[in-house]
Amino acid sequence: MRKIALFVLSLIVLGGTGCSSEDIPQAHKGRLFNKTGVAAFWIGGNGFDGPILGPGTYYTGIYNEIRQVDCSTNTVKEHMESLTKDGVQFGLDTYVRYSADCKDQTVSELLSSMVADVNSRIISNKLLYETFIRPSLGEAVRESISPKTANEINSKREEILTSIRAKFETRMKEKGGVTLIKEFVLSNLTFPPAMNAANNDRAVQAILKETAIAEREKVTAQTETTRMKVELAKKQGEVEAARIDMIGAALRRNPDFLQYDMQAKMPEIYKEAGANGNMVVTAPSPSVLVTPRPKK
Repeated sequence: MRKIALFVLSLIVLGGTGCSSEDIPQAHKGRLFNKTGVAAFWIGGNGFDGPILGPGTYYTGIYNEIRQVDCSTNTVKEHMESLTKDGVQFGLDTYVRYSADCKDQTVSELLSSMVADVNSRIISNKLLYETFIRPSLGEAVRESISPKTANEINSKREEILTSIRAKFETRMKEKGGVTLIKEFVLSNLTFPPAMNAANNDRAVQAILKETAIAEREKVTAQTETTRMKVELAKKQGEVEAARIDMIGAALRRNPDFLQYDMQAKMPEIYKEAGANGNMVVTAPSPSVLVTPRPKK
């Protein structure tokens, strides 16, 4: 019987040697979890033991395991919804890029306080999101939307998005930096169908109003231009009338000027007429020359 027991024990030891090492992949950290059993004569089994381990292959013995934390960066898109003060359902899309804070102390705390997946023995970044990030994000959305009415959200959407961001970042800091938020984006604030229709109607009315204002301003500008043209014509007429008055007054003072002016222009008139036609140009009759006016 003793030989049989030793043989069985040898088989157990040999069977365990194939599983005496484990790998820690890249973007992961882990720590040895000390276990015991019959092949180790129930010696040890003290739980977590030794330093935090980086990527690599490590000897574990027969029973020991390596529990790990996923340190890779992940991005989660999620649609969050919340009711307003007057019972209207609003939603928005959130994008969170994050990872575990894989300092040795943080990894040790996570391994001590969270249960890793039974099969992989890894605390996944999905578990970290659901445990630490999602509750804070949902609370920030609710606190920013629920105190306001639907119309307030419609008119203050940028202010609300800023409020959600600030509240979320504050809550994540309060949780002690277990996770690192590398990017946080809010977009696509969604309204109920009835409010979308109302918003579209308001936008159309605003465009029509702006069009009507632009047309009215165009007519006003055209009217003002016409009025100014009338004023300009009046001013030009006044200038022309003043010029005529001055010429008339001058002619009344010098009535012989017209006859003199005509006589001075006659040579040029005859020259042009002779160049353009077949007429014969002769000297003017002396009777049309300047006749002295009797003295008064």
